[in-house]
Amino acid sequence: MQTVREAMFQEPTLLGALDHALGRLLGALANLLPRRLRRAAEKIERARRRPLGQMAAAGFLFATLVYALAVGGQIGRVTDSLLVAIGFGIDDVKIAGEKETSGLTILEQLDLSGSLISYDAATAQKRLAELPWIESAVVRKFYPSTLSIEIVERKPFALWQRDGDVVVIDKSGTSIVPLEEGRFAKLPLMVGGGANQTAPDLLGDLVAEPTIVAQMRAAVLVAGRRWDLHLDHGVTVKLPEKGVRAALAELVRLDSAEQLLSRDVVVIDMRLPDRVTVRLPEGRSLDEITSEGAKPPMQGKTRT
Repeated sequence: MQTVREAMFQEPTLLGALDHALGRLLGALANLLPRRLRRAAEKIERARRRPLGQMAAAGFLFATLVYALAVGGQIGRVTDSLLVAIGFGIDDVKIAGEKETSGLTILEQLDLSGSLISYDAATAQKRLAELPWIESAVVRKFYPSTLSIEIVERKPFALWQRDGDVVVIDKSGTSIVPLEEGRFAKLPLMVGGGANQTAPDLLGDLVAEPTIVAQMRAAVLVAGRRWDLHLDHGVTVKLPEKGVRAALAELVRLDSAEQLLSRDVVVIDMRLPDRVTVRLPEGRSLDEITSEGAKPPMQGKTRT
């Protein structure tokens, strides 16, 4: 009677085919494996002709494949593909809070190819924050296959001009985008290096005096310390380095009492706390501009 062992080697069984493949594989890997695995491979090769040796060889083949995947950095990718296959892929992305940033731009910033389980939400948040309009983003995972993205966008606060370029900035002074759309043209214009960082303080003081804001064309930061306001009709108001709010209140009082901003003046100097100096156009006298028939403000050369 033919024994089981004899039958296994005489018929083209799965183990027989595997035995042949393992013989070739073990020979090829003998010099590539670490020392400990190489010794194990040599022992399995010697015992390969026995049934138990074939099963051990099959186990060794599986372990070798796992080792190769791990060394090649592929085991995580294979596992992730399996998770996608069983229903943990990212099939639905819900976005909220976007206005200036398109949904397509947001999706292009994300890598949605893997499974939801392995998805790195923290990295996704950082990548979204790199977009110009996005101030912050919160990315949440809802199993089995939904990704939720909540966007907080920057709010246009002012325009900042430096070296001839004009950009839209938010309240923190962060540049958002170049000024390319007319809808932002009415924002306050801040001019000069560092003006974007100090603009919030100035605009905070100006909020209390809307009549000045309504006439302001631009605010120029001088020497990084104080502001000149350029108003309608070519009037320039030189503000002090400190006490800006008090100076603005005094300017409004003088305008209410004397219609100062409606007269033919070129510069109103408020840098000194105890006096206001007015510069007139050349050829004009104080009596002329304070008379009832004074001409409206005009631009031109000045004298004090």
